[in-house]
Amino acid sequence: MAKEYKVELIQDHFIINDNGTRALIDTGCPFTINESNKKQIPGGAQHLESVRQMVDVNIEEFRGLEYFKQHKVLFDYKNAKVIVANANEELSVDNPVAKFPLINSAGLPRIIISMNIEGVNRNLIFDTGASIANYMTEFIAKTGKPAGTVIDFHPQLGKYEVKLYALSIDIGGEKVSIPFGIQPDEVDRDVQSSNAVGVIGVGLYKNYQVLVDIPGNKLVLGK
Repeated sequence: MAKEYKVELIQDHFIINDNGTRALIDTGCPFTINESNKKQIPGGAQHLESVRQMVDVNIEEFRGLEYFKQHKVLFDYKNAKVIVANANEELSVDNPVAKFPLINSAGLPRIIISMNIEGVNRNLIFDTGASIANYMTEFIAKTGKPAGTVIDFHPQLGKYEVKLYALSIDIGGEKVSIPFGIQPDEVDRDVQSSNAVGVIGVGLYKNYQVLVDIPGNKLVLGK
């Protein structure tokens, strides 16, 4: 049976309480990290400590994609909720506007979709952890219009200033302007190793309901 979680939004991160466990949902992270396994996951302790320092000291779990691989998950920012359903259950957005097939990049645990950006199809990772800025490899980002700056953070890099560039993306036949920051070198290498050129999170889920259906191999956007 589908389970609905009321979401607390801190710095636009999705934070839920699951049976007493306070968890930050980050679909860009392949793993679920908590006190019991943080030393077994490369960089696990650092990631957990970073979100506690930068987001909320009371976070007990960094809930990554492995938790959701066999489920359908609806992220509803506007109504501050997340719904998790089993693979065989019905779950849908209110008013679908676009559907994207998931791209399996060499079996890597990433949610990757192809989006038409400035007239060119590009692979992007859907990452709810990208709650402050979306990211793009530098040569693509700089083809957009300057859109100011923002301060972001990364578990391995701390806080840093991000220059933003607005790019036009085709979503359901509509051209939508979404700002992207230039990916730091460490992030860019990781993203490109997944056969993608960027990361999109806040640019989607603040404007649309996002249904991630890994068993059904699709990501659906709705209004």
